[in-house]
Amino acid sequence: MNVKAQTLPSIADKFVEIENLKIAYKDEGSGQVVLCLHALGHSSKDFLSLYSLPHNNFRIISIDFPGQGISDNPNQTISSTYFAKITDEFIKKLDLKNLIIIGNSIGGATAIRIASNNANIRMLVLANPAGLDKKGWLAPLFLNYMIHFFQNGVDKKANFQDKFSKYYNKVLTSETALVRKNEIVKDAYRLAPILVQGWTSFKQAEEDLRPLIETVNCPVLFTWGMNDKFVQFDRNKKAIEKFNNYRLIKYKIGHTPYIECPDLFLKDFQEYLINNNR
Repeated sequence: MNVKAQTLPSIADKFVEIENLKIAYKDEGSGQVVLCLHALGHSSKDFLSLYSLPHNNFRIISIDFPGQGISDNPNQTISSTYFAKITDEFIKKLDLKNLIIIGNSIGGATAIRIASNNANIRMLVLANPAGLDKKGWLAPLFLNYMIHFFQNGVDKKANFQDKFSKYYNKVLTSETALVRKNEIVKDAYRLAPILVQGWTSFKQAEEDLRPLIETVNCPVLFTWGMNDKFVQFDRNKKAIEKFNNYRLIKYKIGHTPYIECPDLFLKDFQEYLINNNR
């Protein structure tokens, strides 16, 4: 696999105030607007590979959600509902039109919420999104286990960072993701409260997004990392198949394709966009 880790661009951060919070974002290029929403505990750095797209064809905008990256800490408990509220306001502040939204994990759940009955959304590109799991008796047990794990970081347990590193070996499984993975692991203790809140939100009934599927009218490209042990394809397959207009591409990676297989993701994304322009 062709790795571009050494040639990723350096993109300056910009800021906008939303609900008394300073929200950081990256914004370069012109043309089709692509709004990028990251996974829980990640940041806009996840999307640096997308800034290699032609600047005269694409305007790539990537947000740092509250409490992540260099955005201010949230002033309420986080969830995809809260992130959708922040992102909706962001879209209004920047007057963004005819959007493609790329979303990963809780960012994917946020994208689904925003796209619900929204003619301003041209297309979704979802990477292992939250909110579509089939639930069942096993789900709350697993969520409780993960919440307890991240609470060790909140409690400043001495061995948390080492365990968090081992956990992230299962989240970002490609060698291409090593630099980004190390950056996230370095922030383990700072991110722990956000991770506890986010994983706790997944237990809430309103975070089940399956009832929204029929309200998403735009085309949807699913780019699924099949080695993801935490957002598993088999548990989301039935929900995926209920989308009106979707395509599924599978990758032999973990959680985040534009970090783990950026060249392949960009190729598939551009081909899907061309095919939907016909």
